[in-house]
Amino acid sequence: MSEVLTYLGKTDVVTGLGFGTNYNYKCMLSANNGLHPINIELRQNLTRLETMMVSVIENIVADVDLASSRTAFIFSTTKGNIANLTTQTPEPQSDIFLHNMASRVCNAVGYKGNPIVVSNACISGVIAVVVAHRLLQDGQFDDIIVVGGDEITEFTTSGFMAFKSVSSKPCKPYDAQRDGLSLGEAAGALLLTRHKHKSTGIVITGGAATNDANHISGPSRTGEPLAEAMKQAMAEAHLQPTDISFVNAHGTATVYNDEMESKAMALAGLSNCPINSLKPFIGHTLGASGVVEIAIAAEELKQGWLIGTKGFETIGTPVKLNVSAANKELAMHHCLKSASGFGGCNAAVVLSKEEYAYCTSAQEKTNSVVSCIKRCTMRNGELLVDGKTVIKTNADFALFAREVYHQTEANLKFFKMSNMAKMGYLAAEYMLSGTVNEPYSIAIVLSNRSASLDADLLHWRIQKCDNKPASPAAFVYTLANIVMGEIAIRHQIKGETTFFIANSSDDKFATNYAHLLLNSGKYAYVLTGWCELLENEYELNFELLTNA
Repeated sequence: MSEVLTYLGKTDVVTGLGFGTNYNYKCMLSANNGLHPINIELRQNLTRLETMMVSVIENIVADVDLASSRTAFIFSTTKGNIANLTTQTPEPQSDIFLHNMASRVCNAVGYKGNPIVVSNACISGVIAVVVAHRLLQDGQFDDIIVVGGDEITEFTTSGFMAFKSVSSKPCKPYDAQRDGLSLGEAAGALLLTRHKHKSTGIVITGGAATNDANHISGPSRTGEPLAEAMKQAMAEAHLQPTDISFVNAHGTATVYNDEMESKAMALAGLSNCPINSLKPFIGHTLGASGVVEIAIAAEELKQGWLIGTKGFETIGTPVKLNVSAANKELAMHHCLKSASGFGGCNAAVVLSKEEYAYCTSAQEKTNSVVSCIKRCTMRNGELLVDGKTVIKTNADFALFAREVYHQTEANLKFFKMSNMAKMGYLAAEYMLSGTVNEPYSIAIVLSNRSASLDADLLHWRIQKCDNKPASPAAFVYTLANIVMGEIAIRHQIKGETTFFIANSSDDKFATNYAHLLLNSGKYAYVLTGWCELLENEYELNFELLTNA
């Protein structure tokens, strides 16, 4: 049998430092500052973000067959073309819709297939790589180009400012004087492949995701779920903590994130491992960060030099970390990349030098029988559970939600949530009550078309129409995955929570991915389905799947 590896092929990035992976790596070694907008000339018929994405894909697509059904594109972004948002509900063909954005980029580079889009807060890039790795390992594709991108906008800046989490100076991760993050913008692209001849000497050997089930905008106080993601990723890679050469961490320089990461590192056995953050150089680039930082981490592995954490002086985390502002020459074998985000989501991926990667033999693919044990549907004022009508009304969504709330007879706290979060939260009450016994035994995989656009409009109207400061309570829901965070908190779910953006409810990728998770043996249950709400139009179809 042949060995199964996920090879890292060509990569490319553009940040405030400039263009090219190796160029960015050298700039970081030289401690250059890229905390400013990218200077890029717009391509015809493309937005600025789409132009950034096309620019990093162009140097990679020559290595893949764009016409093959064995080639896929996965996009990771938090807010996409949010710079073009107005206070009016956009038309369906608008570039505000994330899947439309991805399709426009694909068309520009000559790919006619259906792109896969992940929007999972700040772990979007890392979870996109984990998804790609799983699809390749499952044999569904031979080549996957992972593309990440986000830009600095008034929309996101105002939201983070409302949380008082933005530093007035370049951020200082893990430092005693840290006082917040620096926002940045970037685009990055990675080729992940089953073809050894396309390898650049680095392979993806493990990946995992978890949820804190603690708070939608604050990280775990213990760090245990992030540590679990790290441990699962290392276990898949057949590695011990002492095998990891360095950790490229999330490192946002907010007080609570860095504190949580230090605890997670200790719980994962990595406190003595060298750690760095790249955000002092390029800022927090949101959905691009995981893709760009994985590309740079791969360069660190290949070149043998660990980039220092710029600006770091004195450790300021409750658990001591092996962090330094100085570049270090290291014997490089394996790297662990981690990320965390709003909605309690965490992800980790292991990169290995090819010669040190644990190789497995290709096994004959066997799929267990997956069955649906519960269904819930909400649309047009009707709630159905397992095909039976529970509520039917002509009321608008707000009144419909109240009726569903009272029908549950549960002590639910949901009135401050966005409407989409309310809808998913209420539906989950019918799906999950009494189901979750082991927090890590269940995952959530959802999708929709408009991401968090309903909440985006509220956030934007508060400022542009009501002329009020940005509201933290409104801004936190401007992420599609927050609905999963609310469900996870309510039912203490600590497994993977991943949100995909599709063009219609007929797209079954999320369901197919849920099947893949069940067949991996990691989960006993997966809650999956469609969760779409924009203004007063809504549709929800949930299924609770198991192969137990």
